[in-house]
Amino acid sequence: MAKVKSINHIAFAVKDFNAALENAIEVLGGEMMMEFESIEDRYKGACVRFGDSIMSFISSDDPESFISKHVEKYGNSIQHIGLEIDDIEEYVANLEKKGVRVDKSEMSDVDYQEALVGPKVGNGVVLQLTGWKAGPFDSTYEGCDRLCKKYSQNPKLNLLAGNQLPKP
Repeated sequence: MAKVKSINHIAFAVKDFNAALENAIEVLGGEMMMEFESIEDRYKGACVRFGDSIMSFISSDDPESFISKHVEKYGNSIQHIGLEIDDIEEYVANLEKKGVRVDKSEMSDVDYQEALVGPKVGNGVVLQLTGWKAGPFDSTYEGCDRLCKKYSQNPKLNLLAGNQLPKP
């Protein structure tokens, strides 16, 4: 039976992207993994490593983006939680059998399958289900490298140069 292996990351929607990153890195001691932008959904983001854990920060200047609407309604807050699934295809099929609506628009990616479950099932937050066949997106250099490859290969995403986890 397919199951959740771990919490992969927690993503915060924030109004002031630079202030959130400064707080995460300079105050809390996180380490920048990478920065990116979603061309289609009009937001920018960054992943910050805290030991074995990852926090993601997402923000948008476009008042019509889902991120801006989230921040307007809830303030700076958790927007989604990423879960690593051991067999994402079976897990998604089991959710659908239970009547859960799943956004499978990213399931066709052979190496980086992802799906989204809405906040009703996620106890108030979106759940991002990940089942990457290329290996997990985790706090290791290899995990960061996989994430960077995903973002550089997806035409809807743009990896921003310069702020990536340095090779050990």
